[in-house]
Amino acid sequence: MTTLADLQVGDQILYVGKVVSLDVVAGIGLTLWGPAAVQAATAQITPAGVMSGQLAAAPNLTPVTKVTGFAAVSVGDILENTGTGETLACRWSQIDATGTAVWSASVDHKVTFTASGWTVIGHIAL
Repeated sequence: MTTLADLQVGDQILYVGKVVSLDVVAGIGLTLWGPAAVQAATAQITPAGVMSGQLAAAPNLTPVTKVTGFAAVSVGDILENTGTGETLACRWSQIDATGTAVWSASVDHKVTFTASGWTVIGHIAL
């Protein structure tokens, strides 16, 4: 198991955030979840954008999933294949259980691509 204490500069990790409160004065309350649905932390983001929080356990007891080659791909991104020059618009995207960003040019996502080998070159409103 990899923990927060094992991480090195440049490592990338993945958390899922759940909004647990919204307040015009206090801001956004979050819980952050790691692998195996273990609650890793709580956080508060003020309306000014200041984030603070508390880990649920010490760093050496907080499991994480290391991600390699993460690239954010959002619906509406125009992507170009770095090898072929092919361009497609992203209509669906997600991060799978291994931390790999996957996306599709079709809403039904019957054909998917990993983000690796594709570059975001623009964005359109879909």
